[in-house]
Amino acid sequence: MRLIPGRRTAAGAVLAGVLLALPTVPASAGVARAAVEGPDCLSLRSDSDERTVKGPNTANETLQVPRAQELARARGAGVTVIVVDSTDQSAHGTAVGGIVVGRDQTAPTEVGVGIAPEAGLQSRPFYDVPAGNGGGDNGREPSSSALAGVLDGIHPGKRTIVLVPTQVARSAALENALDRLTRAGALVVAAAGDRPAEGVFPDQLATRKAGEDAAGVIWPAAHPGVLSVSASDPGAWDQGTVLRNSGVDLAAPGADTVSIGLNGGHCALTQASSAWAAAEVAGVAALVWSAFPTDDAARLTTRLEQTASGNGGPTSPRIGYGVVQPVEALQRRLDAMSRPRAEPPVPAQAPRPAADVLATTRSRAVWWGLGGGAALVVLVVLRPLLARRR
Repeated sequence: MRLIPGRRTAAGAVLAGVLLALPTVPASAGVARAAVEGPDCLSLRSDSDERTVKGPNTANETLQVPRAQELARARGAGVTVIVVDSTDQSAHGTAVGGIVVGRDQTAPTEVGVGIAPEAGLQSRPFYDVPAGNGGGDNGREPSSSALAGVLDGIHPGKRTIVLVPTQVARSAALENALDRLTRAGALVVAAAGDRPAEGVFPDQLATRKAGEDAAGVIWPAAHPGVLSVSASDPGAWDQGTVLRNSGVDLAAPGADTVSIGLNGGHCALTQASSAWAAAEVAGVAALVWSAFPTDDAARLTTRLEQTASGNGGPTSPRIGYGVVQPVEALQRRLDAMSRPRAEPPVPAQAPRPAADVLATTRSRAVWWGLGGGAALVVLVVLRPLLARRR
């Protein structure tokens, strides 16, 4: 990706170019919106003259990003997002970074781009080209060993988000590297998995099958300490382009978003991908973390999960706790969100009778009364007999 490797930068200096933004429309269910039009981010060459898009950033509007930015105010300031993805030979990492911190474009129309534009952005590449797109002699493809090596070189500071928008196989070295990062307090966000082409990892999931589950297969998303993100776009599920994964934690649109191309201009990402969704969640996380600077990664995760569209209920193999909701995460109190679930009500019971201190005395009095009464009856019966004897 075309960022300054290993250097923390202000969002405005990282991604150049003028960015488009249309007036925002409040997100509401059932309202149809025009899709963004423009050059495809992944196809845009570095020497291309295409630099603008038309139409709204539908993904940001769905997530109510403009309102969330107003509430957060800091807009990601004080948070570092480290994108661990591709070098500038591939547009993939550049597009991911643009989703997080891309500057808005003002002409010919306005389109909001970066979710957390004031966050610091770093690039730590571990491959040259996406898997199956000319690896081998032409460049490094994603691998767990290369990813583990790059992650081992990251030493997170306060409020650090490590974003891995790609998928590799598990390895002991990768698992150890993720263990270290999560223990060090970093929030690691990863893509839950897109369906691969034949011959590309994970090849066993290249063909859509009933009951498929990518949980445990797609790394680093499968690590228990990593925030696993899938795309919520309905088209992704209709077409089967996103993998079903019972380990998903959160979801984001992952389609119809605006980002940055290799030429620094604006471009569109219209096809759903868990990679774009992971970038959207990382941007939201940076935005929310800038508003709650005393939170640690675990507390931030609680905010995001318990305010998602699923309202903290049972998770779904498609969207986990639900679609991330930045406005809710910024407005709801964490104490109310993390309160333990109430136990089932216990049936009411009759009050215990008070102790009767005179019970023994009363019982004795009754028995003496019965005994005296019986004696009186005997005397009454025997009186005539005794009188005749006299």
